[in-house]
Formats: sequence, C-alpha cells, structure tokens
Amino acid sequence: GGSVSALSGALSAALSSMVANLTFGKKGYENVNDEMEEISTKAQELKGTLLKIIDEDTMAFNKVMSAMALPKKTEEEKKIRKEAIERANQEATRVPLKVMEISLELVDLAKRVAEKGNKNALSDAGCALLQARSSCQGAYFNVMINLQGIENEDFKAEVSKKAKEILEKVLRETEAEIQKIHEKLTV
Repeated sequence: GGSVSALSGALSAALSSMVANLTFGKKGYENVNDEMEEISTKAQELKGTLLKIIDEDTMAFNKVMSAMALPKKTEEEKKIRKEAIERANQEATRVPLKVMEISLELVDLAKRVAEKGNKNALSDAGCALLQARSSCQGAYFNVMINLQGIENEDFKAEVSKKAKEILEKVLRETEAEIQKIHEKLTV
C-alpha cells in the first residue's frame, strides 16, 4: 500500500506537469506562462522523489520482515529483536508520512492547474487532484497501521497527530476543488 500511495502521488505530479505543459505558450494563457513553467518543473521533481520512495517503502517493509525473523531464544536475542523491530517499524512509518507531506504539495499544484491551466485539460487536472488525495489517504492508512507495531508512545503521538492534520487538510482542500471540476465538466 505504501508503494502504491507513492505511485499515486507520482501520477498526480505527472498529470499536473502535463497540464502545465499543455498550457505554457498557448494563446490566451500568456499571463500564466511563468507559473505553469514553475509548476511543471516542481511536479517533475516531486514525481522523481515519489518514484524513489516506492523503493524506499519496499526496503522499509523488508527491514520489518527481517527484524521479525531475528532469533528470539535467549533474553539477549529477544531484546535485540525487539529493538530492531521498533527501529524498522519507525522507519516504515516515516516513509508513508513523507508521502503525505508531499501530497500537500501535489494538491497545491493540481489545484493551480485546475484553476489556471488549459481548460481543454481540466479532466486531467481533476485526475491529478484525485490522485493526490488518494496518495495521501493511502499513505495515511499505512502510517496508522505501522504505528500499531510501535512501542514508543511519544513517536506514536507525534506521528499520529501530524498524519491526521495532513489528511484533514488534504481532504478539506480537495473537496471544494473536486466539486468545482464536477460542475465545470457537467453537461
């Protein structure tokens, strides 16, 4: 799920970049050329980051599985295993949290291309927005399930609070924009 959430984010970034490129230099959109160029560049950067995070998520999951496979016969082995599982679970939680943080940027880019981009690509901007929201929600699920395996209560509280705040903001910011796109596309 974490890798798929990162992929959804990468798809959002790719679509926002595409809409910006379909707007840049077009008649009637000259006043947003600089903004579209900036959006396209930023979206490509985020896409590259998210594609790397797909692998980071897989590696983090593999570390959790490796930690769980550690021997647990002696008290020392149990202690080492427990500490390794805690570290691996924290790392596995940080990866989707990073995707959530990036999703805030993705929402901003998608909203901007939906509002100012080439009207012939409004459906693509809408898809970018939906993918950004999906990326955030999927990453949130992964953060929350990973927190269940963590014992450090301070870490859990801090990450849970941050993840909930990001999710609420993304849902709030996408809902109105999605409704606007629905209205503009309804015939």
